[in-house]
Amino acid sequence: MYGFEGKNNSPNVNPSQPPLMRTLQLFPTLGLQLSPSTMLRFWDENGMVYNSPGGGWFVPIDAIVTHRFAKQWVFAVGASKQVVQTYRQYDWSTYAKISFNF
Repeated sequence: MYGFEGKNNSPNVNPSQPPLMRTLQLFPTLGLQLSPSTMLRFWDENGMVYNSPGGGWFVPIDAIVTHRFAKQWVFAVGASKQVVQTYRQYDWSTYAKISFNF
């Protein structure tokens, strides 16, 4: 994804705010089927982010295990850890989700 980030700044609060920051995010998703209902996926939730002002990449290792426990229900749990860090986005992250597909 390529876009612009507003840095959570409101023009009403700060009329002389800096210009929008360009962002580039890459999600090179890779999935491995562990069983008919379980999959291990890499870079599914947290991708690689280019820091345009700093001129470097933030690269995490991100993995998520998904398990389909019914026809329409999926449970997933994952974690990510920074590997290459040119600016502080996070050090560790854990997450879980339950999905209903229709």
